[in-house]
Amino acid sequence: MERAGWHERAPSYDDRVGRRTRTVAARLVDAVGAGPAKRVLDVCCGPGYSAGEAAARGADALGIDIAPGMVEQARRLFPQARFQVGDAEALEVPDASVDGVVCAFGMLHLPEPERAIAEVLRVLRPGGHYAWTVWSSGDTAPLSAIAQQAIKEFGNLDVPLPPAPPRDLFSSEQNAHRALASAGFTGIGSEELAIVFRAASLEDVWDWYERGTVRTAALLRLQTPEALERIKAAIFAGAARFVGADGLTAPHNAVMHVARKPN
Repeated sequence: MERAGWHERAPSYDDRVGRRTRTVAARLVDAVGAGPAKRVLDVCCGPGYSAGEAAARGADALGIDIAPGMVEQARRLFPQARFQVGDAEALEVPDASVDGVVCAFGMLHLPEPERAIAEVLRVLRPGGHYAWTVWSSGDTAPLSAIAQQAIKEFGNLDVPLPPAPPRDLFSSEQNAHRALASAGFTGIGSEELAIVFRAASLEDVWDWYERGTVRTAALLRLQTPEALERIKAAIFAGAARFVGADGLTAPHNAVMHVARKPN
């Protein structure tokens, strides 16, 4: 489902979801020390923002994504980096061969993110760094909370979707640090990254979920027409407080987790 969904969204991703996700690329690349003579791997690279940023700093950058359409977009946008189709839970990368690994908002799209963390440890050189982001939850990402509550209240969550981690699993520093430590990482830390969701209207909020996401969009498609209208109305009602003279502006923060492979 994830492969097909992101492949389908690849042509429009840069103009829609990319307006928010691309903002963390520089911070991720900073966190792993990308630069000349460094090899950087961008896992779940999407259109290649982080790999492109690393390559612009002189690093040997490789991006992998499970969706062929995303890889095509990344090659078009960032020809200075390399990109290939690949699975984050089974990286086709040699042991101890890269200096830094980044992953922007990809972890919760994986069936078993702990396997992806173990794969990162395997491919990193001793002393190499790992940095990844997930969306925040609660007050620092209120539009997401509004949507999840609307679906829970007016929709049906018991629909046939493939299993996946809870959306807020790694918004918790405790959960993220536990997963990293269990895999064998040290030097673990976290940082909240300020991101702003800007939109011309409430319809853009609905567009984010209906056409910019994969799992949430699939969940919405499986609702009855009546439930879908109630969910949409509840999202609009909840998001209305963020609308001003210049459109809608709301916090939509991310959390960045960082760690190091022991020497």
